Amino acid sequence: MTMSPFAESSDLWIDRQVTGRFEMRSEVPIRQSKVLSEFVLSLRQHESDIAAILGLRLNQKPIVINVFQSRRNYQEFVARVAPDGQERRALYVQSETHGSVYAYLHAELMTDLRHETTHAILHSSLPFLPLWLDEGLAEYFEVASEGRISGNPHLRRTKLDARLILTWRPNLTKLEAVRDQSAMTDRNYREAWAWVHFLLHGPDAAHSALTQYLARVEAHDPPGPVSAQLRRVWASPESQLTSHIKSWK
Repeated sequence: MTMSPFAESSDLWIDRQVTGRFEMRSEVPIRQSKVLSEFVLSLRQHESDIAAILGLRLNQKPIVINVFQSRRNYQEFVARVAPDGQERRALYVQSETHGSVYAYLHAELMTDLRHETTHAILHSSLPFLPLWLDEGLAEYFEVASEGRISGNPHLRRTKLDARLILTWRPNLTKLEAVRDQSAMTDRNYREAWAWVHFLLHGPDAAHSALTQYLARVEAHDPPGPVSAQLRRVWASPESQLTSHIKSWK
């Protein structure tokens, strides 16, 4: 998505704070907001976790995080940057020089900031990512580190789905075919998260498939779909996913 010339200009910012390559710009004092001050302190660790878990090499491309006091202010600003994103709670936009995150104060702000900043970190290091994997990773890392493996809200719902054979029909090839974010359903997001969880915490072959895939992407070497890699190991990766989710505690 191309950046608008308005993207980093606002008369409303009253506070700024820089940590490493991240700059937070806010309409409210950062130190007076528990969420914002805690998020700034956690940013470097969040970035390190993503790099270590996925085996990525980080660069120093700037990432700017813009926080608005209200949804109205957010929507008015985003209307000039990315009109299609006005109804979303938060937004990530990439330019040639840096990534930008836009969000506003509300009860789930910390989750939104971790989610969108994950997108920014991934895209600063990787030339491309398929939509399902991009969103699945952001759904995984949007949860605080202590809850990522077994505390994601998707886990309970997905375990219930996995026990209902008539409604649980994961299909990675179909998920890979979803190319437009507006076409991603809640079920698509849950399934994307489930595949990421399987790739990170399932059999060693699944984890190897993910790290090798990302290494090739990082090297600008198109690796083909993840589903094809998994089918070289298992006739039905979907069965492996279902067993993984059912058995996970």
